[in-house]
Amino acid sequence: MPSWPARRFSYSHHPSANPHNSLPTSPAMITYVLTLDDALRCRFTISPVSEVVHLARAMARPLVFREGAHVAWLKRQRAAVAELQREHDLRPLLTALGSGSYYPDFFTPSQRRPVADVRDEFAAMRATGAADARRQIDFCLAQLDTVDRDVERQLRNRAALGRLVDLLEVVWGRLVAPEWPRLQDILERDVLYRSRELARGGFASFVADLAPLVTLDEQRLMVQAKTEATRVLDGQGLTLQPSAFIWPFAGTMVCPGHPATLIYPSRGVASLFWEPNDEHAALASLIGPTRAQILQELELPSHTLGLARRFDRSPGNIADHLKVLLRTGLVTRARTGRQVTYSRTPLGDALVAGKRPRSAGGSDALLN
Repeated sequence: MPSWPARRFSYSHHPSANPHNSLPTSPAMITYVLTLDDALRCRFTISPVSEVVHLARAMARPLVFREGAHVAWLKRQRAAVAELQREHDLRPLLTALGSGSYYPDFFTPSQRRPVADVRDEFAAMRATGAADARRQIDFCLAQLDTVDRDVERQLRNRAALGRLVDLLEVVWGRLVAPEWPRLQDILERDVLYRSRELARGGFASFVADLAPLVTLDEQRLMVQAKTEATRVLDGQGLTLQPSAFIWPFAGTMVCPGHPATLIYPSRGVASLFWEPNDEHAALASLIGPTRAQILQELELPSHTLGLARRFDRSPGNIADHLKVLLRTGLVTRARTGRQVTYSRTPLGDALVAGKRPRSAGGSDALLN
């Protein structure tokens, strides 16, 4: 087996996703040791390529990734998946991404923007040095007991890097890009929520609904994993990256050459698959179908443009409905930078839940 440093990306698993586990054992932990400077220098980022990689890994290893939003996403797009598999030989990509706990590092390009441009991410992948790409692919293949000869030939070819990026780009274009605005909006709403939690109560508030995947013990941020590793951040800060398709896992990047990164399950993903039921119909009859939809969506804060994207309406139309909801006390608004975001009030929560409002606070936080 070729020599290669510990995988900089590691998955951890939420125990609730497998209720038939045997006797519990103490999980291994990836530990980030934080300082005050790290708390001040943490930053959020959203990566389109990361989302399509998680989705492709679910395609490659359906028994491992048998629960989570990716399952519903792929099921809803089964015709597109079947067409994709007829038109393209995805085996090299699925083998590289599904070989085990390690997959090539070039699939996780570093980027500094709050929302990465997918074109820049694919370009960064293609710019990987030939020798580095070769070592990463060789290490990936070394994890496999058996591999199809034709697939191995393709992966050992000098053109393998370009071929893998081409295939990932095709999966992105067919399965993710058409609905990326909706996905991006959900991830941005999560960032808004968790940035407020960080400001309100620090990392303790940030990880409150991520336990037991992610926990905080004084200055140690611990992530359940299959391997043990500790990285002292020493003021370098931590990159926080929400993902729609990573649950029931969380991910970490711990290699010193890469920004320390925590990839965690985003809130609000269930809204991608929301369908009206009888209770929603009753709410729609009371305040109107569009306002009912908007109120349902505002469990997490959102802005006018994001709501317009989700409901395929003009921003002006959404703004008119928000004015009515604002006047009736069902939503409130707050300015964040240049954007005005809206969220449900306790009265709005109560109307959606169909019960009396509590004396204080809003709806319970749910990790979808």
